[in-house]
Amino acid sequence: MLRELNIKNFAIIDQLQVEFGPGLNVLTGETGAGKSIIVDALNLVLGERASTDLIRTGCQEAVVEAAFELNSRGEGPVRALLAEQGIEARPGEDLLVRRVISSTGKNKVYINGSQATLAALSAVGAHLADIHGQHEHQSLLSLEHQLAMLDSFGSLDELRNTVAADYRRLQDLRAELSSLEAGEREKAQREDLLRYQAHEIETSRLLPGEDEALAQEQKLLVNSEKLAGLARAADDELYTSDRAALTGLKRAVAGLREIVSIDPRLSGALELCEAGRVQIEEAAREVSSYAEDVEFDPRRLEEIGDRIDLLQRLKKKYGGTIDEVIAFGAAAAAELERMERSGEEIARLRKELAGAMTALTAKALELSKQRQAAARDLEKKVEQELGHLGMKKSVFSVHITQEQEAGDDTEKSLKLGPRGVDHAEFLISPNPGEEPKALARIASGGELSRVMLALKTILAEGDRIPTLVFDEVDAGIGGAVAEEVGRKLQKIAERYQVFCITHLAQIASMAARHYGVVKSVAKDRTSTEVRALEGGEQVDEVARMLGGKTITPATMKHAEEMIERGRAAWAR
Repeated sequence: MLRELNIKNFAIIDQLQVEFGPGLNVLTGETGAGKSIIVDALNLVLGERASTDLIRTGCQEAVVEAAFELNSRGEGPVRALLAEQGIEARPGEDLLVRRVISSTGKNKVYINGSQATLAALSAVGAHLADIHGQHEHQSLLSLEHQLAMLDSFGSLDELRNTVAADYRRLQDLRAELSSLEAGEREKAQREDLLRYQAHEIETSRLLPGEDEALAQEQKLLVNSEKLAGLARAADDELYTSDRAALTGLKRAVAGLREIVSIDPRLSGALELCEAGRVQIEEAAREVSSYAEDVEFDPRRLEEIGDRIDLLQRLKKKYGGTIDEVIAFGAAAAAELERMERSGEEIARLRKELAGAMTALTAKALELSKQRQAAARDLEKKVEQELGHLGMKKSVFSVHITQEQEAGDDTEKSLKLGPRGVDHAEFLISPNPGEEPKALARIASGGELSRVMLALKTILAEGDRIPTLVFDEVDAGIGGAVAEEVGRKLQKIAERYQVFCITHLAQIASMAARHYGVVKSVAKDRTSTEVRALEGGEQVDEVARMLGGKTITPATMKHAEEMIERGRAAWAR
């Protein structure tokens, strides 16, 4: 709901601040007072493009600000769009929109204090208000919205949502199948590569850490002759030669034993020497055994060299370590297994896709059938409402078409979409003998406003846009028809915030809130003001609308009676 509008240096408005409320808000004033400027300003805060021509003469910039109260009607889409833009909208707080139009052309858009793009504001504005009368910012001219209105009228939203969900599932299946089928074209080459890699690694029978063990064994074999010679020399020094350490130590032990038998003070030395003899004997046996075991094996050395070369090649191709090569082989084998199963997955997806297509087609055709029936009913009701609004000879029709896929002309070739198979367009012939035309081709803003008024009367529950603006809805009507238009506006205003710019007292007297638009001249500058009319001011304005320049007591009394009837209607 539009709660407040602030305008500065815009067209012939110097500075204006006006608050609005729920129900029917009526703006009246003499011709040329600037009523349409208010609509122009509202268009700006809903996302229309701006022109520097709108800046008040002598000023550098114009500013239009609006405060919208978010309620349950349309709140969800607005908050979702704001979240996409990273704009915070706290519960219970107004949505603040600000447009700055600069003479330099550097215009700015702000939503809740954050700078935003015009496209973002336009998307949000589409859920805040609908303006009818001029061909800007009208959801009624959107074919998508017309189809949604038909579905709402026919209570088809649930079936429509089911079709949309099934269509999304169908698209997901198509994408998944397309991805797999695209992979099939490269699959043969990939399978050959994976099969080779997995086989090469598997047949190598790798063991963790074996490269380090092989390197050590290779080192021993390369140095085997040297090691054997050193071991034999050590054995000679320890045991076998005449000057061997063990031989000398045995003689020393014998001498020490004789000393100790006479003088025990060398008992410790004797024990140490005897222990050393035992250790040298053990060391001598190990060295002797090692010397006998060490031998040069050229065949084994060649085998080790070949194995090390293989491991180096594998590590270069598949990973820096044996563990990484083993892991690569396992991953290749797993991917190969998945690819070998992909044929089965493709067959399963094709079957599931065919089933989903059949089910979706059946639901879409049922939705189309029910839309056709709803369209005929809507046509009758709209024509009936238009008759009450001074358009008795009008013909309203809902044209439903289906688009064909490439191929033969059968049910299965109907092009499916998230809204089923149908496109709907509202057509109208305002005058007898004329072919029905699309609403966008109606020249009269008043006629278009009355079509929307008729639709809103019929679809009072269905639309989620909270604020409706009717401009020129009274064009070419008067008397009883004008009263009927006023009653229709009152009825719609029970569920929406409604703005109506009118020249007719019959409509103005129905207002819950009445605003007067007045143009004045001061110091050779023209300005437009808007103020809420209360009590006698409202009576004076309605009387002016009834009697023009000459206002008689009878005119005043008539105005009072009309306003009382309007208030009584609100009380009911």
